Amino acid sequence: MTIKNKIVTLYQFSNIPKMTAPSGNPKHLELLHTARQLFWKHGIRRVSVEEVCREAGVSKMTFYRAFPNKIELAKAMLQQAFDESMAEYRAIMAQDIPFEEKVQQQLLLKFKGTKGISAELVRDIYSNRDWGLREYMEQRTEEALKVIMDDFAQAQQKGWIRKDMRLDFILFLFHRMQAWITDEHLLASYADTQELVMEITNFFFYGIMPHASKNHEQ
Repeated sequence: MTIKNKIVTLYQFSNIPKMTAPSGNPKHLELLHTARQLFWKHGIRRVSVEEVCREAGVSKMTFYRAFPNKIELAKAMLQQAFDESMAEYRAIMAQDIPFEEKVQQQLLLKFKGTKGISAELVRDIYSNRDWGLREYMEQRTEEALKVIMDDFAQAQQKGWIRKDMRLDFILFLFHRMQAWITDEHLLASYADTQELVMEITNFFFYGIMPHASKNHEQ
């Protein structure tokens, strides 16, 4: 048997104040949408403010009215990704369906959420400490893990996961996953970052034994 949830792969934050996405302003939202497309594919370092503005169809003046620089745009993009992810996670967990089906939906959610993410983005987030993105990711991940671990504890009480499984060990695995995803040697064995993320996620939920569930990699 397995567990559920959505392995909160990347993204957290510590002492940088949470940014709220500029709501109601279509140009600001387009900047966030464009940033997600470009940063996901090319990373943050290689993408310029000029390129974001050109792809979003907005002026640099509009950009700087919304964000003081490219890094603040990246923080807002990551916050948006986290918030959307957690909202989807909560919606899945609120459904009145068997626990195993929730696990399967979480795997599909993880597949969709990591589609197209590049090794460059992961490297930029975790290797440039001056940007504060790594700290952002770590704080947001800890916030998400509190919710997830509460769900794990309830699932264990109801017999949906092994009674003899220590929750501290599960939490330890979650924290180690970040190191695996950013390991250059391990990443070199996979076609892209998403393939590695899905390998880790499937291993976490299903171990190494054959599983009869549907294959979600489509």
